[in-house]
Amino acid sequence: MARRLDPFRESVWELSQHGKTTAYLTTEVIRMRSFPFFWIKREWLWYQVNWLDGQKDRPEEDYGPHWHTVTEREAGKFTPDGDDDLALDATPVPEPARHQLWTQYGPPSH
Repeated sequence: MARRLDPFRESVWELSQHGKTTAYLTTEVIRMRSFPFFWIKREWLWYQVNWLDGQKDRPEEDYGPHWHTVTEREAGKFTPDGDDDLALDATPVPEPARHQLWTQYGPPSH
């Protein structure tokens, strides 16, 4: 799973609809202890939507085993809060723009 999560480590995704940018999604992967084996650390994906109007959605997490968020991003899509009517295209932002946007929006606040 670690390799599958690599594109989400301190990454920024452009979210767009009909070719127009609507938001940026920041993602990071962290290691956390979890139930039922607190001595084992597992990787969790955290993400946050940063809308162009300055609003930020609350941070969300994806910790498997199904990795719905990862699967959706791999398909190039994002549906905020599961709202299928607001399906957005998701594209990873390459350097140097990624660095600039990461500095602007920061990691998901968890």
